[in-house]
Amino acid sequence: MASHEENVKKPIYKKAWFWIIIIVIAIIIGASQNNNTVDTSTNNYQKNNSVEVTIVDFSTMSKEEVKAWIDANKINGKITEEYSNDIAKGNFVSQSISANTVVHQGDIVYSLGKEPTAEEKNALKKAETYSNSLHMSKQGIYNQLTSSVEGFTKEAAQYAIDNIEADWNKNALEKAKTYQTSMNMSSKAIYNQLISSVEG
Repeated sequence: MASHEENVKKPIYKKAWFWIIIIVIAIIIGASQNNNTVDTSTNNYQKNNSVEVTIVDFSTMSKEEVKAWIDANKINGKITEEYSNDIAKGNFVSQSISANTVVHQGDIVYSLGKEPTAEEKNALKKAETYSNSLHMSKQGIYNQLTSSVEGFTKEAAQYAIDNIEADWNKNALEKAKTYQTSMNMSSKAIYNQLISSVEG
């Protein structure tokens, strides 16, 4: 009788290996559903970023107008700049897609003007140093660049002045502070010094 009870098989759902297999299958199904959700959201995101619109002729628009148009129409437009010997600085050069074409991306190029010479680039670097370190004015920097000390040509010095990014008001304020703290100058004396031919 005891041997008969040993031969009776347990139902499959009462066996441990059965439940292990069920758990593994459930984990695999759950993981695949999560992956599908991520893929779907990614596809939606890509679709939202690939809005197709009819491109306009950008040649009559400024960079700011083009940027506003790109933002308003939500296209992947990139505005770049390049040197041009024929097209003045800030003017339109080209667009990678023709007007009246329906697309979702494209590049618009504006001119940086004529590529500067090595001397002009060096003059600009020197001008930036004078502005950042000594807080010099435009005229002061120009005079220094064309002096016998630096020896840049007038053209190179003018290029530097035209292209330097400087806060001239801040430079004047910093220079005034220097005169006040190190030389104990009066307000009027500082003003006269700042507008003199030395400071410019």
